Amino acid sequence: MRFWYRLCWWIVRIGLFFWHPSFHVVGRQLVPPGACLLCANHSGAADPLWILLALNSPDMIRIIAKQELRSAPVLGWILERFRIIFVRRGAHDIAAYNACVEALRDEHDKLLVFIEGTRCNGSKHVRAKTGAIRMAEQAQVPLVPVFVTRNKTPFCPIEVRFGAPYRISPEPDAPRERYQMLADEALRTIYQLGGDSYADQVGKNSRVLLRS
Repeated sequence: MRFWYRLCWWIVRIGLFFWHPSFHVVGRQLVPPGACLLCANHSGAADPLWILLALNSPDMIRIIAKQELRSAPVLGWILERFRIIFVRRGAHDIAAYNACVEALRDEHDKLLVFIEGTRCNGSKHVRAKTGAIRMAEQAQVPLVPVFVTRNKTPFCPIEVRFGAPYRISPEPDAPRERYQMLADEALRTIYQLGGDSYADQVGKNSRVLLRS
């Protein structure tokens, strides 16, 4: 499997660089060895590929993807071979959640989660989802914020920035508001990595929740 992954890695690298020849990676050395949860923003279909290229790992990491991709001809078969974890969006998919925690805790894998749960480009923004925070807490693995260039256009520079990892302290029976505030903070940190002004709005959302 490693051979096929590295072959695909090089094919993707060459293919994407025809569209975006300028590619920069910042903070790769901050990604810890072993299991961790990579928590990223999401603005384009190729974001998982840019993060894989940025990591330059000899092994494929685990990635959460929407269930609809599983039924896509050829692509679905390929994704299954690379152990993608499929999730039903808009539903509390307990099976997918448990598979993610197991991958982090028992298989010691790295897992990529897009905390917004959907693509947010241009002026589109959504509230951070809490699943990534809960996974990192339950599996007790570091959470690594990751920013990928937004508002991509053909031939524009692409940058992937990794932030400093941190852990979520376990707090049994914590209210949902705690997880939402931690998710907002993670999203704010991600946008701050990229110097995106939306980080200020995320901070305001979190402060409003804290006061309520």
